[in-house]
Amino acid sequence: MKPDVYAPADLAKDSPPPLSDYGWRMLAEGDSWFSITAVSLDSANLLQELQLPRTTAVVNCAAPGRTLQRMVDRRADGRCERLLCAPRLARAWDAVLLSAGGNDLIVAAATPPVDAAGVPTPVAQRLLRTEDEVGPASQAADWISEAGWDRLADHLRVHFAAFVHWRDSGPSAGRPLLLHTYAVPVARPSGAGLARQGWLYPALLRYGVPAAWQQPVTELLFERLRRLLCGFDQASGGPDATPAVHVFDSARRVALVPASPDDAGPSGDWINEIHLSASGYRKLGRAWGAWIGEVLARYP
Repeated sequence: MKPDVYAPADLAKDSPPPLSDYGWRMLAEGDSWFSITAVSLDSANLLQELQLPRTTAVVNCAAPGRTLQRMVDRRADGRCERLLCAPRLARAWDAVLLSAGGNDLIVAAATPPVDAAGVPTPVAQRLLRTEDEVGPASQAADWISEAGWDRLADHLRVHFAAFVHWRDSGPSAGRPLLLHTYAVPVARPSGAGLARQGWLYPALLRYGVPAAWQQPVTELLFERLRRLLCGFDQASGGPDATPAVHVFDSARRVALVPASPDDAGPSGDWINEIHLSASGYRKLGRAWGAWIGEVLARYP
């Protein structure tokens, strides 16, 4: 069954949602995969398409375009932190859902090679390398700044640790923190709002990445992000493994129909370059929801 999704402001209403009536109560924080709804565009979001084995209320703090850095910045919002660990405001949640990392990668990729004053951006402060720096490319990794990737990875580790600290500083300490990996998008000129040409595609063009290398570079970046997120799982066995963190590897476990690189509109299971259509979220929501049920069955 699908969850009932509430905004944090609903908790302060004269007639707040009856959270105690639900089998599970969850707190969600994240990006557009948790927050965008555009029925006219045949789109939805992942939370709306979850299929869970128990009645569930989700209090959703997510917002479009939000990076993990912004999620843990008290000055930016603070609602999620308050509901996790603020005195007299925090609640005990059965689980915390987190959708994060994708926007951080996209923002890093969009860092221009030269700033507005014409000063080159140091290679360690950007994720991509220019055509002049690469020369004749022989592999997708040639287009990636290794120092820039290390910087992004460390950035994600620091801010993820801050989020975990919130969880463990309140009544939800030790409760499962559930993440997902991101399906690999197809770099193409398909966007929304001010990003009419998409998000990754303009960045790849700016760095002079040829058409033949655009998808291999995109796939490599998202594979690195997938491995980093999976490393947070408590069972990963790696240095980033974190207690009571579980990662659903949707990039590997859910087969989505890719978009056509020449299609500027909805294509396959995608509404645009980086967002899924309702059909895509539905496939992901069924699989992730079943997995969530399996994880929570292991927690008293």
